[in-house]
Amino acid sequence: MKKMLCGLALLVLAAQLPLWSYDQSPNYLQIVPEAIWAAATGGGTWVTEIQVTVFEANSSLVAYFYYNGGKRGPIILYEGLPQYRTIRYNNILGTLGAFESGVFDYYGRVGTLMIFDPLARPIAVQAKIINGNYGKTRPGLSFTKANSVALGRPMFIQDLAQHAACRTSVGIFNMHTTESYTLKFTIYNTYHEVIGSQFYKSIGPEAFMSFNPFAEAGVGSGLYNNCWLEISAIGGGDTELGVFCYGSGANNYTNDTYALIARPRF
Repeated sequence: MKKMLCGLALLVLAAQLPLWSYDQSPNYLQIVPEAIWAAATGGGTWVTEIQVTVFEANSSLVAYFYYNGGKRGPIILYEGLPQYRTIRYNNILGTLGAFESGVFDYYGRVGTLMIFDPLARPIAVQAKIINGNYGKTRPGLSFTKANSVALGRPMFIQDLAQHAACRTSVGIFNMHTTESYTLKFTIYNTYHEVIGSQFYKSIGPEAFMSFNPFAEAGVGSGLYNNCWLEISAIGGGDTELGVFCYGSGANNYTNDTYALIARPRF
């Protein structure tokens, strides 16, 4: 069954994917750019809750998890769900870990989660990343041009900060199954001046990576606020499948966290 689903997933990803009217519309394939199950810097544990709603009868849910250095899946979460059924997971990486007990340890991981229906029936995913009383929400994203960076299609992330009370991280996931991308990152301040140096990342097929953008720009310490990040593809890949991006801010004292959503910069 897993071999069959793996083949279906590759066919799904290789095919021309539809461009929906809304970036967060239900689709047969949903991307949660940031999924985590790991110890928090200031104490406690980050976990990702997800809610999945199916819109057609006999829907199935299959998951892949992409982390820094590899991917896991396909893992069959459910088969034959009735129409409009809603499923909730309090720790989706913990659930995947239970399916792979003794095979792969999901604890201490952060990456991108993909959930899809192998027969292309629409689903919707909502994610909540929490640690105790603190947390943030992230919508599941359909594959649309407006949700990913590709050649001639930059994106940007607002509200970057790096100072004593706040830290920022950025994650990227290459959805392409065969192509690599080279991305250029530029941090701007309130006056559209470049902060530090522009930096570049090469990301291979189905790869995930996360990093501190200020450290990558050579300004890992200091007082930086009211900044934004531009991300553009300068090589590789194509103009259809692309690289999903996200930002995350966190309070250094309380561990409260904030979702920084990537948006298209046409």
